[in-house]
Amino acid sequence: MKKAILFFLLSIFALCEVSAQITVSGTVSDEEGIPIPGANVIEKGTTNGVVADFDGNFSIEVESQSTLVFSSIGYGTVEKAVNGQTTINVTIAEEASQLDEVVVVGYGTQKAVNLTGSVEVVKAEEITRQPVAQASQALAGLVPGLTATQSSGQPGEDGASIRIRGVGTLGSGAKNNPLILVDGIPDDINGLDPSDIESISVLKDASASAIYGSRAANGVILITTKRGKEGKITTTYNTYLGVQSIAQNLKFLNSLGFMEAFNSAQPGAFSEETLNQYRSGNGVGTESAPDTDWVGLLFNSAAVQQYHSLSIRGGSEKLKVASSVSFTNQDGNIANFNFKRYNGRFNLDYNLSDKIDLAFDLNFRREDKSQPAALTNLSRQAYRLQPLFNAINDDGTNGAGFGGGQPIGLANSTGLDQTISNYFRGLIKATYRPFNNFSIAATYSPQFLDRDRDNFNAQYTYYESSGATAQQSGSNSLFKETFTTFQDNFNAVANWGKDFGNHSVSALGGYEFLKFQSEIWSASRQGFVLSEYRGLDQGPPDTQLNNGSSTLNGLESLFGRINYAYKDKYLLEANVRRDASSRFAPGFRSATFPSFSLGWVVSEEGFLKDSKNINFLKFRGSWGQLGNQFIFAGARQSNGENVELADGTVETVEVNFPYTALFGLGNADATLGGTPVTGGAQGVLGNSALQWETGETQNIGVDAKLFNNKLSFTGEYYVRKTKDILLSITIPPSVGFNPPTQNAGEVWNAGYDLSLGWNDQIGDDFRYGFNVNYSNFDNEIKNLGGLDQLPPDNLLNEVGGEVNAIYGLKVDGLYQESDFDTDGNLNSALPNPGFGTIQTGDIKYVDLNGDGELNNDDRTTIGSTISNESWGFEFFSEYKGIDLSISFIGAGGRDVMLQGDVGWAFYNAGKIQEWQADYWTPTNTSSPYPRLHPASSHPNWRVNETWLFDTSYTRLRNVTLGYKLPRDFVDKINISNARIYVSGQNLATWDNMPDGIDPLVPNFTSGSIYPVTKVITLGLNITF
Repeated sequence: MKKAILFFLLSIFALCEVSAQITVSGTVSDEEGIPIPGANVIEKGTTNGVVADFDGNFSIEVESQSTLVFSSIGYGTVEKAVNGQTTINVTIAEEASQLDEVVVVGYGTQKAVNLTGSVEVVKAEEITRQPVAQASQALAGLVPGLTATQSSGQPGEDGASIRIRGVGTLGSGAKNNPLILVDGIPDDINGLDPSDIESISVLKDASASAIYGSRAANGVILITTKRGKEGKITTTYNTYLGVQSIAQNLKFLNSLGFMEAFNSAQPGAFSEETLNQYRSGNGVGTESAPDTDWVGLLFNSAAVQQYHSLSIRGGSEKLKVASSVSFTNQDGNIANFNFKRYNGRFNLDYNLSDKIDLAFDLNFRREDKSQPAALTNLSRQAYRLQPLFNAINDDGTNGAGFGGGQPIGLANSTGLDQTISNYFRGLIKATYRPFNNFSIAATYSPQFLDRDRDNFNAQYTYYESSGATAQQSGSNSLFKETFTTFQDNFNAVANWGKDFGNHSVSALGGYEFLKFQSEIWSASRQGFVLSEYRGLDQGPPDTQLNNGSSTLNGLESLFGRINYAYKDKYLLEANVRRDASSRFAPGFRSATFPSFSLGWVVSEEGFLKDSKNINFLKFRGSWGQLGNQFIFAGARQSNGENVELADGTVETVEVNFPYTALFGLGNADATLGGTPVTGGAQGVLGNSALQWETGETQNIGVDAKLFNNKLSFTGEYYVRKTKDILLSITIPPSVGFNPPTQNAGEVWNAGYDLSLGWNDQIGDDFRYGFNVNYSNFDNEIKNLGGLDQLPPDNLLNEVGGEVNAIYGLKVDGLYQESDFDTDGNLNSALPNPGFGTIQTGDIKYVDLNGDGELNNDDRTTIGSTISNESWGFEFFSEYKGIDLSISFIGAGGRDVMLQGDVGWAFYNAGKIQEWQADYWTPTNTSSPYPRLHPASSHPNWRVNETWLFDTSYTRLRNVTLGYKLPRDFVDKINISNARIYVSGQNLATWDNMPDGIDPLVPNFTSGSIYPVTKVITLGLNITF
């Protein structure tokens, strides 16, 4: 009996233990450690629940062995077993399917399910996975149809060139730039701190972009910066430290290899005694036997990068604030090279009343770039100077190089080219809601940019040998340039929307004007006696020069949009914009750009509504027109030289008044009676009938989400037509003027974009996914204003061909002994070479026109300058605080013509690369490259297929491994979230290029390039 009573009492005690109530408390936060106010906390299987407070804190009484379910709008759901714990802190990830519901579009937002145009969204987390100095780099490989090509590692100039759906027009590359808007205002993506970006919307077709009319012919990129949210004030600190190195660089033969190859070109140039000395290694690398690695010496500096960002965000229902400051410091791999950027942003949203909201933004940045003077010559000299020239003498002094000219002495001299830019943008926006479903918003945003350049070329001391008399290179000179711009931006937008049962209607109308003014002036002096005194007034007055100009242009627009949806499954959107530009004459100033699009959400139909596998399926189609008003003519010059961009292209001057005949002073000076007289003349014909360039796009697409929204797919096909292209067509020289700009030309792009994504979670701890995209298009010139082709140089634009096709000679191998008779004369059956004397081992060109002569008339299209294929792949995963992301990018279709110091061995007394060493000799007749020769010019050095290479590549763009510190640990040190990571950028490239040459090297470059770099970084993210 006693045992039974004891057993009964123990059972009652055990049951009491199992069902014991305990109090569980903790904090609910997002992945950045920011508390989630109002998060729901529910005991699973019951109605017992609480709501987290303003700081994300909760406290709930539950069974000790129960399970808690945490959720919040816009976030996923997390379940945690209590297991007797009294403290549980939870992190909830944002739910992609819900985030996708709202997408930023032109002058507003739309539900993603209701989009009918071609819009791709890149979220903040996709940008911040890659620690990059320039935000444009982070877009590479993320968006189908968008290429972000980084072709330089130069600090401050290592941003990516962005193209959306290829090259759509003729003329300067700048005409193909997309419109980039930051919070609705035109801005520079590379001026942004990447940590400030909330999301990026890429508008690819005319339907999505037409609301921006004249500025949107090449697509639109809408960047939204982070703003304050209702909730606890949070402070975030992001930092990283990185080391930059050259990803790959030209590889040249050493002195011995150089001399042996040169002897093949000019037998006996170097004696066997000299060669044997180098073969023995005796004294090699000293003054007596120089073996200079010019490339290694130039790019040998340790390039350290550092980044610091501090942001504060939060607020109440009434007032929300987001502010941030950041500092980027980037050294170059060349001595005396540094770039600094200081960013500041302040975004404020104030709810003045139930009807009025105010927004006030301030944004500033300062960029300070300091580089060696004459930078464009440094790499060119390093790629040219023979290893037999001495850079550093045995006693450590500067060697003479080639007649005192050498890049190492120049890079390490006191000569500096310094540019300081100051940018300021303010924004004030007022939104008024007089009644339900209707609002009016007015925005004014002034922008100011001031850029000062101070380029001082300093003498440096060099010695012919150790202990020799000191000599000075060149002379001291100073060039100063100031460039200022001011831009006014104003727009007013009215919005109305209402649901009527199954019908949903919204309308938008607005007005906008932009006014842009700029002024540039420059001055220079030479022959400074003391290089330490660098004021402009310290140079001799008789060497002074100065120049200056100013210009302005404006744009005024009206625009509107209507959206209609029936039962959220039949969708219609129509846009129209009318633009008036000061670049055209009265009567031709305005143009109207309409668009419309349709969508059918098939998954809302009855036959698919209950499908378990097809969660969302939408078909859409669009048509629209866009305008282009940009005209560029001539290279912009600074200090008497063309200004080269980081990608090797030449910056061009924008033309603002092409419709009128412009008269200039100083361009027709004369001497009358022995006295110089300033004269003037009209230099170019005007065209008062000039009109807008028009882009027209048709687009069809399909969007799908399958298998519980885990798999997403988007496919699109488009035809993009650009008509009435603004172009200068050649006129007879007898006219006496430069040709006017005309509406002449039509270009088509037709292609498709594909993207596939997978997001999944296994258990509570493992989340993973991948995204892959591929794009392809064909480019064709349809019309050139009645001409068959434009006058070609190395590039050809002809009807039926691609824009800027590479124009050169086709090759039929190399001349062999069998092509000559016993007297050394070319066989009579072969065409007569018209470029100079040829020998065995020279390039054999194809007589394309069959006239028996080899000359420029035999040139044809031999390659493409357009990358018409692009692909990207990204994998990401997270497991118990450890995250890993890997991304690849690639492109194809483009060819590159190598020439000068990059392509031709011994060019202009230069040297020879390793890949060029496979040259023709009597014992190596199957070589792909011709015989060597020491001349400064040769028939082999022409634009031809021998020097043409396929640049298709795949690049390991980024690998990032991170670790989020455990919640228990960060709570102890009073922070919300902490993550450390290591990341690598541009780690490996697979391509078809000669060894050492990057596939993104600019076409026709002669060596003025800064190679692409790889960066290894160690970073830290902390949220307080």
